[in-house]
Amino acid sequence: MPEMVAENLEVAYGAGASRTPALRGVSTTLKPGTFTLVMGPSGSGKTSLLTILGALAPPDGGRVLVDGTDITAMSERARTEFRRKKIGFIFQSFRLMTGLTAEENVRMSLSMRGFSDDARLAREALDAVGLSQKRRLKSNELSGGEKQRVAIARALAHKPPIIFADEPTASLDSVNGARVSELLSNALSEKHRLLLVVTHDDRLLKAANRVIRIEDGRIIEDILR
Repeated sequence: MPEMVAENLEVAYGAGASRTPALRGVSTTLKPGTFTLVMGPSGSGKTSLLTILGALAPPDGGRVLVDGTDITAMSERARTEFRRKKIGFIFQSFRLMTGLTAEENVRMSLSMRGFSDDARLAREALDAVGLSQKRRLKSNELSGGEKQRVAIARALAHKPPIIFADEPTASLDSVNGARVSELLSNALSEKHRLLLVVTHDDRLLKAANRVIRIEDGRIIEDILR
């Protein structure tokens, strides 16, 4: 399982006098088997950090090493391949295809990654999140909590060693928020993955064993629990 090391990450947006720093020399190490929360106010740099760690864009300065390989030095094509193989993403907005069923949403993600047994893997993933009985429903027929569980199934179906989630419980009620937190914890413990969640949601604190607080683009607190 991978270890991820961020070294002196710098990110800024805009140009000239309006250029605004988002990350200011952020360094941290993420280890497998740890449920890490990144918390902080809006505009603190949380999403920028997730973007860089998730190989969605290169930083302006610094680097990210995964088992010693500098993913920030990769070409865009190589970063895309790295994401497809190594990372499962979960988003607040679910990002499901509304015209497809729950199973088809998961299968499409697997097919794009080259899996020939996408039907079996999709059903296994949906069963793991308790949606095997609703796999033929289209996403607009599902509740918000069910949509997020489909999104989790999609993120985990290809069995990635790294899971990143951006505000996965923000639009969910307490019952569904707790269910998503439990599913993420189970996904971590079953495969000893690396799990990082960006959130404002204090309800996730009970599941996490590490909390990184970021403010004005800097880590101000890093607590192992």
